[in-house]
Amino acid sequence: MTIKCNNTEMLFDFISKKHPTAKVSHPTALQTKIDFPDGLVVNVFNTGTVNFQGNSFENKIASDIMNMINAINR
Repeated sequence: MTIKCNNTEMLFDFISKKHPTAKVSHPTALQTKIDFPDGLVVNVFNTGTVNFQGNSFENKIASDIMNMINAINR
């Protein structure tokens, strides 16, 4: 699943505060990868594109992040 976020800095702040156990890495200069303990992986690209991998359809964390992105984009 892919969604666009208009303010990735606000998204990163939300994730770091609400999910402090998430591991952040930068596989490329254009991508930030966030690994959650439950297996969810969120890729955030410098274009604002956010890609969910893993069990995102049944995942509460993914739902929270998508809700935050929708709030940011309003």
